[in-house]
Amino acid sequence: MTETALIWDLDGTLLDSYGIIVPSLQETLAEFQIDTEAEALLRRVTETSVSAVIREAAEKTGRSFAEIKNRYSAVSGGRVLEIPPMPRARETLEALEAMGALQFVYTHRGSTTAPVLEHLGLQRFFKEVVTSLRGFPRKPSPDALLYLMERYGLDKARTFYIGDRTLDMDCARNAGIPGVLYAPSGAGTADYVVRDLMEIQDIVRDASGKERT
Repeated sequence: MTETALIWDLDGTLLDSYGIIVPSLQETLAEFQIDTEAEALLRRVTETSVSAVIREAAEKTGRSFAEIKNRYSAVSGGRVLEIPPMPRARETLEALEAMGALQFVYTHRGSTTAPVLEHLGLQRFFKEVVTSLRGFPRKPSPDALLYLMERYGLDKARTFYIGDRTLDMDCARNAGIPGVLYAPSGAGTADYVVRDLMEIQDIVRDASGKERT
């Protein structure tokens, strides 16, 4: 039987990190004389990305993207070990491992990825973790997903990219694989929408059943 493969986004999907990302970004922007409301900032980050917000700040202030990004990284990096896993993340990873699924990560997070995964004891679940440090074009470019599929000989029909944003679903679609949107509210459009990460077991079972038939 061909193995099912799950490629995970991290922030907002496996890591409950917006509680760190938003105040860190808010503090950084304030240092550059940009005042923001936390709720509006959260909406902007989830609709686009942290980099998009920083890019807008650079254009508004005339400062360089690198300067603001480096400051944000310093602020948020000091809080990285405060990030908790999403509800039932560990149980889901364990259940999928027991089902024989291969698991990977593709995230825009950079040098803090390994420390937070190791701190939470989640690193062991993943065959490979691809971060922004690898230099692939950012989402929704599919390059990182295509790299993983080629390297490990993954079947497109049985490889799923799991994320919490439209950007992630666009990335999956551009790679030609199904996207799984994690949306506790149930809102959103994707090949699959799950309110609870444990529901992903049903997607894997269904994929296995279709192969047998």
